[in-house]
Amino acid sequence: MLAASLLAAGPAEAQNAAPGAASALSQAADPGLTGPLPGGQDPDTFALRGANPALRGGLPRAGAGQGAAARSGARLRTPPQRRTRAPTTAITRQATRQGTADDLRLRPTVQIPVSGLPDIAGAVPLLRRRPIDPLDPYAPLGIRVGSLTLFPAFQQSVGYDTNPDRSILRRGSMALRSQGELRVDSDWSAHSLTGDLRFGYLTYPDNRNADRPDGDGAMRLRLDVARDTKVDIEGRYAISTQRAGSPDLNAQVRDRPLVAAYGGTVGVTQSFNRLQVTVAGLVDRQTFENAQLSNGTVLRQDDRNANQFGLRLRTGYEIRPGFTPFVDTLVDTRIHDFAVDQFGLRRDSSGVTVRGGTSFEVSRLLTGEVSAGYLSRHYADSRLRDITGPVIDGAVTWAATPLTSVRVGASTGVIETIVPGASGILTRTLVGEITHDLRRNLRLTLTGTVINNDYQGTSIREQGYSAGLKLDYRLNRWLGIRASYARELLKSTAIGSSYHSDTYLVGVRVNP
Repeated sequence: MLAASLLAAGPAEAQNAAPGAASALSQAADPGLTGPLPGGQDPDTFALRGANPALRGGLPRAGAGQGAAARSGARLRTPPQRRTRAPTTAITRQATRQGTADDLRLRPTVQIPVSGLPDIAGAVPLLRRRPIDPLDPYAPLGIRVGSLTLFPAFQQSVGYDTNPDRSILRRGSMALRSQGELRVDSDWSAHSLTGDLRFGYLTYPDNRNADRPDGDGAMRLRLDVARDTKVDIEGRYAISTQRAGSPDLNAQVRDRPLVAAYGGTVGVTQSFNRLQVTVAGLVDRQTFENAQLSNGTVLRQDDRNANQFGLRLRTGYEIRPGFTPFVDTLVDTRIHDFAVDQFGLRRDSSGVTVRGGTSFEVSRLLTGEVSAGYLSRHYADSRLRDITGPVIDGAVTWAATPLTSVRVGASTGVIETIVPGASGILTRTLVGEITHDLRRNLRLTLTGTVINNDYQGTSIREQGYSAGLKLDYRLNRWLGIRASYARELLKSTAIGSSYHSDTYLVGVRVNP
């Protein structure tokens, strides 16, 4: 602005403003201020005009350049040389630090947590801790065994159960529960191995006949044979007991007989662009332990033991990422160890189940799979009525908030029975779970279950409800305290089969 005012001023004003002109010259000489001024003026020439009144009208023309310069006493500036090579961005890159991969400012330092044993001479330790997860400061670290990570857990609880026998005759007892868990997760560049195993035992010091085990689990192996071909192998098991008031048992027993189910699945999935085709074979076996009655006699149940063989075909088409509709068909047959049960009925059967549904993933907040269809099961004995009806299956997980998650599941199936006149039990199950983190180390879990059992061919109907509340307080990554409450209620049309119970437990949970 000062230099612009000098252009409009006369000789006297210019002389009085000599200090301002010197300041303008110093600005023009500053490297940080180099460059053309508004209007395309050169800064050196612009400053000279303010200091020399003879140059206010502009630079001399080419013909009188040297004479005017000599008369004014100013030295003519040498014109810049013409550029003879292509423009370069080296100066710009140097000023803006572009393309300097070695610039430490572009490489922030991230401190890696120290964990496990040191790598000596390139040797990989066999046992080591898993790296710490900064998102969950109380998550168990697990134990590293080669390329597998094991997450063992043990829980010991003590409390009270108002009805350990789960019968119409209520006799409460102190309850002691021991439970062990193991979760397996692989860290392989190809293939995958995962598993969840659980086993528990309930002890009632005031009612020893009600002591019982329980457990379930599955191991899954995925083999990536080729880019579009994979093989899935699964092994599973479940252990439970029969209650004295069950319509299938219908007797006063000394202790609860064991029921064991185990099996496996082998399947191959081939992808044809967006089309996925899966063919799988299933083998399962269910066994029942003989019951010992209160009078000392033995009630045989080996005629209920059966094997199931099945073949599944599933075809899905990925319409868009995270949305794959499918059609699933299962054909199976059940063969008992004895062709005729204790009531003279041939209970071998064959069934077909057809379902249609979709698997989905919406913004990683809503994931799951839902399906619906129809089942039909035909029995070898004509006195047993065929079982037909709709089926609904699915499991959905919703991350409602970063602290709250909701899980809902449903299943439909046919369970074997030896109730006279009943061909099978058509069972429908609906489960729900809500988990909320009150604090980073304090978690509240609400659970609920609804079960409907329909003994086909008889008038027996069962409606079961259960609700639970769990509170987990984690002291650190490997030690926590759990308190729980569970309410169970079963309404049955069979005489002496209904019951309700309340269970209170508090214990310590260890994650090594």
